[in-house]
Amino acid sequence: MVLSLTSLSLVLGAGCGAGAPEAGSEGLESSLPEEASLEVSEQELQNCKAYNYYHDEARNPRGPNRCSNSCDCDGMRTCSSFGWCQGVARPPVSCTSPQYYWNEAWNPQGPNRCNSSCQCDGRRTCSSFGWCQGTAR
Repeated sequence: MVLSLTSLSLVLGAGCGAGAPEAGSEGLESSLPEEASLEVSEQELQNCKAYNYYHDEARNPRGPNRCSNSCDCDGMRTCSSFGWCQGVARPPVSCTSPQYYWNEAWNPQGPNRCNSSCQCDGRRTCSSFGWCQGTAR
């Protein structure tokens, strides 16, 4: 078995056996992120699955196009069970189709404000006053 010099010094310095102190283990545990903080809520995942959700997949922590959830993928792409972004980010769907997912909160004019019906979610339309109108999801 080949051990690096760093690994060997850690093994020798830490001690072994049931009564050995676990020096350094507290520091390691405190540096690990809380599991709860890594979880993404269902609402957050729905917000990420929008036609206008832009995410640079090349900068993902796991590597380009690698993901841990759909928020790591651009647009309408989703995270596969194997940890890869899949699908088409912006499929050709009419902006008045019920399958058109647009997050109105991200509009440049402000939440629910619009210049056209393509800035409104699903079958909602843009009023002459610049507001998305109709029944939301």
